[in-house]
Amino acid sequence: MVEVAETSSDYDRQIKIPLYARWGIPEAWLVDLDQHRVEVCRDPSDDGYREVRVVTKSEALAPVAFPDLDLRAQDVLGS
Repeated sequence: MVEVAETSSDYDRQIKIPLYARWGIPEAWLVDLDQHRVEVCRDPSDDGYREVRVVTKSEALAPVAFPDLDLRAQDVLGS
């Protein structure tokens, strides 16, 4: 699941992302265009995601489903 937020990041982080965890979505990314970062949330539980990693533009990231995919946060965030 990928949520892209420019002005709704607080709502997405506090409401939507925890709902995805409760629904058992294995991984959710919050692409925060305002803060120029991607929050990678993994290991869902009824209380939210147990693992949250903040990835900045120059860092690498790959979805759990495609671990060999070579992405940089910049590829997701744009220029």
